[in-house]
Amino acid sequence: MSIAASTQMTLDFQPGLTERFTGVLDCIRQGAYTHRNPLKTIAADMDMSQSDLSRKLSGSLDDPRRMSVEDLEKYLVATGDVTPIYYLVEKYLSDDEAKQRRAMGELAKQLPAILALIKSASAQAQG
Repeated sequence: MSIAASTQMTLDFQPGLTERFTGVLDCIRQGAYTHRNPLKTIAADMDMSQSDLSRKLSGSLDDPRRMSVEDLEKYLVATGDVTPIYYLVEKYLSDDEAKQRRAMGELAKQLPAILALIKSASAQAQG
C-alpha cells in the first residue's frame, strides 16, 4: 500500500544564499556572529565552550575540531536560525524554473532603477 501526499510543501526563503555564502559553514558562521545572543550563550546552549565553537566556526583545515552534523543540529536548536537549511535547499534542491522565477522577480524590482539610469545617461549624452 502506498501513501500519496495530498499537498506539496512550499518553502519561502530569501534567494541568493548560494551567492552570499561560500558554503554552509560560512552561512553558520555569519549567523552565529550576528545573532542577538552572544557567541558565549550560543556555545553554552550547544553544550560546548566558546573557544571550541569559535574553532569549529573558523573552518581551519589544520584544526581537528570541526563542525559536525550533530553540531549543526545543536546550532539550529540554540539559535532558531534555519538559514543554513535554506542554503542547502537552494544549493541542492532548486530547479531551473525556480531560479528563473527568482531572477525575473529580482529583475522586476531593479528595472525602475535601471530605466532611470538609462534616462539619465542619455540626457547627459545629449546635453
